[in-house]
Amino acid sequence: MTEEILAMLYPPIALTLITIIIVVILVQVFSSYRAKMSVTREEAYRKLAEQAATAEQKSADEQQKAAKALEEINHRLAAIEKILRDVE
Repeated sequence: MTEEILAMLYPPIALTLITIIIVVILVQVFSSYRAKMSVTREEAYRKLAEQAATAEQKSADEQQKAAKALEEINHRLAAIEKILRDVE
């Protein structure tokens, strides 16, 4: 009698255990995939931040060059105006 009950209970127990194992494996696979995607996304953000910092530095350098050139032009213009006033 006991063997008959065990024989009847074995398939549902085995099916339950196999289902639990498959679910655990799927959860682990998806969580590792999510972690890989997170790392990839973080690397992309880091690269974008580096590019933005480089562009910002380049822009600041160009702005500084333009300011120096404008200052030089102002000095030259002042010198030309002085010469023109002296000529008059």
